Amino acid sequence: MLISPLILISYIALDSLSGGIDADALGVAAVSFGTIFFILRVARARIVLADVNILVINPVFTYEVPYGAVRSVREENTLILVTKVDGAVYSAAFGSSVIDHFVRSTGRAVDAVDRRVRAFRGGGEGRVVKRMTRAWVTDLFGLGALICGVAAVWAGSL
Repeated sequence: MLISPLILISYIALDSLSGGIDADALGVAAVSFGTIFFILRVARARIVLADVNILVINPVFTYEVPYGAVRSVREENTLILVTKVDGAVYSAAFGSSVIDHFVRSTGRAVDAVDRRVRAFRGGGEGRVVKRMTRAWVTDLFGLGALICGVAAVWAGSL
């Protein structure tokens, strides 16, 4: 996994600060933490077929879509839930890629979600709930990148 070497690089860079403030080491740590933050945000996008809702967890927003609110499920370079009231919800978890061209993961996901929606047609409509995606560990890496970046700029101006 790509994240483990980045954590090691960040640790080595921050450990080198024991001899004094080094703007380059802080810069390396900031870039490593920022890369980890980005990778974790994107890699944790997913769709969860819960009991009464479909959870579309994107890097920034999470959507709770009741099964009864889904008009259709389609594939246009990603998985799209078209709702009866609130428009379309796009999933970042199933974007088009070279790998998807061969394994058709988006098409399989569309089929699985569509089967689940059709099986649940008896429920009420409900509304789509949109909220910020919480990823505390990921956000700590983002905060670490920000702190190390500001410290690197400050240390470079000394």
